[in-house]
Amino acid sequence: MAAAIAALAVPLILGALTAPRRQAQSSAAIAERPKFEVISVKPHKPDTSGPEYMLTMTQRGRLLYTGVKLDTLISSAYQLKPAQARLISGMPKWAASQVFDVEARAPGDPPHEQMLLMLQSLLADRFKLAIHPETRQLPVYALVLMKAGRTGSQLQPHSDAAECLKLAPGQPAPTSDFGVIPPPPPVCGRFMSGAHRIAGNNVTMEMLAEDLGAAPSMDRPVVDRTGLSGSFDLTLEYTPREQLDSQPGPDASASDPSAPPSVFTALQEQLGLKLEPQTGPVDVLVVDHVEQPSPN
Repeated sequence: MAAAIAALAVPLILGALTAPRRQAQSSAAIAERPKFEVISVKPHKPDTSGPEYMLTMTQRGRLLYTGVKLDTLISSAYQLKPAQARLISGMPKWAASQVFDVEARAPGDPPHEQMLLMLQSLLADRFKLAIHPETRQLPVYALVLMKAGRTGSQLQPHSDAAECLKLAPGQPAPTSDFGVIPPPPPVCGRFMSGAHRIAGNNVTMEMLAEDLGAAPSMDRPVVDRTGLSGSFDLTLEYTPREQLDSQPGPDASASDPSAPPSVFTALQEQLGLKLEPQTGPVDVLVVDHVEQPSPN
């Protein structure tokens, strides 16, 4: 459901903040982080011959971003989940429009985790970035059961006999459009998402909530409040919000009667779940200070 990256040599794994309630980073802690040996930050100049967005992080100490905004750099450096990345607070107005090309090199062949720390150092040195995470009460969608103890026909307890696609760790899953006949099986132990379909094998409700919240059209985070434990196999066929004529919401309907329903309706009809608007604690990243970098 999340937008794909145009080019990605080694994926940046987006995960939870390691210490959601820690205080703003001290100058000493920032100084102790490893740094790149060579850094170049320049305004992006569009090139019609290639992709407008590219990220490359190799295991040879080279990092390259082409045509990215500040929020992308922050999200990558601090391993934010997609829903968290949309909730970065305190961003300046210029960050919404300015796009950068960033290239950096480190000596030797540092591990991926060290490269992320170097990217944090780059943001602190070149963008003067100072941040802190905090928990706020914000609008969320609670994923809940429609009827206690009952799930829909397309949400079943995990079966070891269920067909699934085995991929190596870090290997990207293929997409699955609703029009593919027959649709490919889900990936073992995770989701496979397409334009109109989510398929999961041996997944939890927490994983489903996170996947739903990562959708670009979802206007708030999704939290699991189903009370369902264990692993499940599921298939959800839906029409994204941006393809619906009416305003986003549980009662939105598709212009094509033969198209799958909205995600709100599909969850109810197919999985026996629903999204309830609520307020709840959400981990956000707050920008205390940031400056435009001088090009070099």
